[in-house]
Parts: sequence; structure tokens; C-alpha cells
Amino acid sequence: MNISIWFSWPAGSWVNTAGLLLWELLSQKGFNILADKEYVSIIKGGNNCFFLYITDKDTPYISKTIDLFFAFDDYAITKNEKIYALKNILNIKTFAKKHKNIFAFWTSLKALWISKEEGIILLEKTFSQAVLDENKEELLAWYEYFDTVQLNFEIDLDFSKNIWPQKLFMFGNELIAKWAIDSWLEFYSAYPMTPASSIIDIIVKYPEKVTFFQWEDEIAVGMSMLWAKFAGKRAMCWTSGWWFALMSEGISFSNQAEIWWVYVLSQRDGPSTGTPTFTAQGDLFYAMNASFGDTQPIVYAPSKFEELYTDIWKALNWSDIYQHPVIFLLDKQLSESYKSIATDLQAEPIDRGIIAESKQNDEYLRYKLTDTGISPYAVPGQENTTFIATSYEHTESWETNEDPVIKWQQMEKRMKKLQTFVQKEFNESFYGYEIINPNAKKFYVTRGMNRYSIEYAIQNKADWWLIVIKSFQPFDKRLKKFFQEKKDNIEKLVFVEMNYLGQMQQVVMRECNLLDDSWQWKISHIRKNWLYPFFYEEITD
Repeated sequence: MNISIWFSWPAGSWVNTAGLLLWELLSQKGFNILADKEYVSIIKGGNNCFFLYITDKDTPYISKTIDLFFAFDDYAITKNEKIYALKNILNIKTFAKKHKNIFAFWTSLKALWISKEEGIILLEKTFSQAVLDENKEELLAWYEYFDTVQLNFEIDLDFSKNIWPQKLFMFGNELIAKWAIDSWLEFYSAYPMTPASSIIDIIVKYPEKVTFFQWEDEIAVGMSMLWAKFAGKRAMCWTSGWWFALMSEGISFSNQAEIWWVYVLSQRDGPSTGTPTFTAQGDLFYAMNASFGDTQPIVYAPSKFEELYTDIWKALNWSDIYQHPVIFLLDKQLSESYKSIATDLQAEPIDRGIIAESKQNDEYLRYKLTDTGISPYAVPGQENTTFIATSYEHTESWETNEDPVIKWQQMEKRMKKLQTFVQKEFNESFYGYEIINPNAKKFYVTRGMNRYSIEYAIQNKADWWLIVIKSFQPFDKRLKKFFQEKKDNIEKLVFVEMNYLGQMQQVVMRECNLLDDSWQWKISHIRKNWLYPFFYEEITD
């Protein structure tokens, strides 16, 4: 059983409240819900939406079909019917209600056969008694009004009952923030930037654990995070699009000085400022090459909400273990969407890497040549471990040096880290990709939030399955071996991504040697670059 409910009205009208209340109530009942908000960057005159895709199945979905659409003006209808199939429209612009968002929530309860009492309990937990008393009679009248509404669908599921254990009620940025804190995050810097801004709302709730600075621009954000790391603190920042460009010099310095950070990059539509409140996946090339002078940050792209929890631990551990910048690559949809998720998620133990030991004499070599490329690190104040970070090429200690032999040794040392990463991390318990049904003949290949629409679309297709790419740099070459071994069996590869150039496709085809003629007739793509996420209908069609 699936049902989709949308709330839509002018910007600045608190459209999210109705959706968030309904989502919280249904999550407590155990339903699987994928929710999101669409909002415009213009201050006035635009249309904002909050939508919920509700199911009792394990596989969430994103659809063009909206079963119940609450419109608070005519423009909400004319704008959204160009993109979505609106089955049941309730245009409540003429109803003289003071708190239309709460009334819309109340009406949605009636549509789902949920009792008034359950709604009242949730509202009492959420709002002041004054607000409830002011509107109580109208709230009840609104609930009863719905008896007169004729809908185009039947609900076969009893939403008044709990169907399985309660789930967590969280959005993507919130998941990453909370579990980064649990992974010993000590410093966070940011400048408000859609779709990364909401992380600040979470971080500031934990001042006893995380030092937070909001700066005037992303240059200051990146450099302050770097020096927090120099001081031995676990540090992270979060940004998007054009502001990430301001961090490029800092990333190169980070690589040379071997002071490492975690950058969470939430992709939005571009180029330049673009359409800043809508989703896209156009920053992969830039993330992989976000610097100058032979630098290669680790680039990892989680694909579902549970991985936001487990893999931010990996990213923070990797940055410490390999002393290397890590870019955690999201799309706007994954950052800002909400999902009901299980409460039994398990994260990895914290690993701070190789820390230098204090010795009798100051013989510490911060850039010591090792077989792994990883040198023990120290922090200021640690006895007999003098460490001067430098952007210049240097000796094993820290002195500026321009000897060609030393230059080659240090460059090779820095590059060895990624080789060590591949050797240690790509094992039987961790793959840089995911293959669902490796014996299939036809595969969609994708990344990020796209997987939800594809998984839903193929659940009744026996011959189509899915490959999800997660680690882009370093690339897990076991996927190349898979393609070589299955070459005669695979009939089709369809690359699905939200950018014009097919950036993921180019990376995978290059890394997996899919460029020869024997593969060309098997490979095609579905690309989308017009603001909205993939709907499952676009895959099935």
C-alpha cells in the first residue's frame, strides 16, 4: 500500500509544519516514509511544497503521482500540475482559517482514518496551550468537514494501527551531524549555504561537545577548520556549490601540509549560483579534482539514509588514519529529505590513526618516509615533537627544501596513502560499490538518492537490477574485474544520474575499461538536469 500527500502554498507560509507533524505521527506508527521539501530561493511570490511518500513496504519510493494535494492558492496547482499528476486536489484558499497548516494536517488525519485523539496528543506535545485553545473548535470542525470530500482513491491500509516498531524521525543533514558528534567531532565551521545550512541547527545544540564558528565566507570556514585540525581536533565543515570553490586552495594546502579534514559537499543545481534550492549531481568532477598540483582527495558518496549514519564515521576515521582530506559527497535531496529509519543502526569504533609518542629528545619527523605513506602525527604542546606545518615542499622534519630527490620522495609519500587506503579498506567487509543481484543481465548504474526510485521501479522486473557507485576516489577496481568476468553475460548497462555531462558514467567507463567497442552497444544512459529528482515512473518508462 502506497499513498502520497503534498502540502503546497506560498513561500513564507510555514508549509512544512503540516508535513512534519504527519510524518512524525506515522513514523511513530512504524510506516516507511520518504519526505522532502521543495522551496524557491526567491523571497516572495514563489511556491513551496512539503511532500510525503508513505508505504508499509521496505522500499521507499518517489513518484510523479500525488494522491492528495493540499493547495493554499491557485498558483500551487498551476505550477505543480506541470510536473506532477495531481489526483485529488483540495484548494483551501477560500477557508478563513488562521492556521491553515495545522488544518491541513488535521484534514490529512481524517483522510487516513486516524482518530482526532491521536492528532490532539501530538499537537499538545508540539504547540502551546494558548494556540490549541484558540483554535480547538475550528480544528474539530475542520476534521468533520472532510466527511463531505469525495476522494479518487481507496485506502486499504488501517493507518490508525501500529504496523511495526517505531522508527527514527530524522532528515539527512541531521543524521550526519548527530553521528559525527558521536564519532568525536570536536570542531565545526560553516557559513549558511543551502542545502547545507540546516546542519548548523543541529550542531549548535551540542556546545559542550563541538566548538562551532560561523564565518563571513568559506575561505575562513576552510582555514579555521584546518587549524583546528592542526591543534589535534577532529574537524569537519559543510558547504555547497560555488562556496566549495573558495576552499580549493585550502584543500591543496591540506594535502601538502598533511593536515586533514572532512568536507561534506551537498550538491545543488548550477553552474555558478544556478538554481540554489534544487537538487543536482554535477560536482563529481570538481570534487575529484578540487585542487591543484597532483592532489587527490578521498571522494565518497553515500546512497541512502542509513549510510549517512554509518559512513560519516568512516569518513572521520579515514581522515585521521590516512591523514588525508575526505570529501563526503551528497546531493540536495539526500541532505534535506526526511526518512523514517530503523533505531538499531550500528556505527564503527573511533580510530584516531597513528599518534606520535613523546621522546626524550626532539627527534620527531612529522613527514617521515614510511612504507604506507602515513607518518605518526603530533599536536602542539606534545613534548619533544616540534611540528611546523608548511605549504612548501619540505624535508622529513619540516624544513623548506627544493632538492629534486626529496621532492620526489615526499610526493610519492603523499600518493602512497591512497594505495594504502585501497589495500586496507577495500576488503570483504567493505566495497566501494554495491551490486544487487550480480547474476543479472541488465543493470542500472547510479549513485546517491537515485537508488530509491530505481529500486522501487525494478522490484517487479526480474531481468533488471542495480549497481550503486559509492567510492569514486580511490575507485574500487574490483568492479572492473566484475565487468570483465560478466562481460558475455551482461546485456545492458544504463547509467542514471542528475547532470548533463554524465560525469559518473565517464568515471566508471574509464576506471572499468568499458570504452572499447565490445561494450559500446550495451551502454546507454538516463540523465536529468532540470531541478527535480528521479521519479520511479521515469525509470519504468
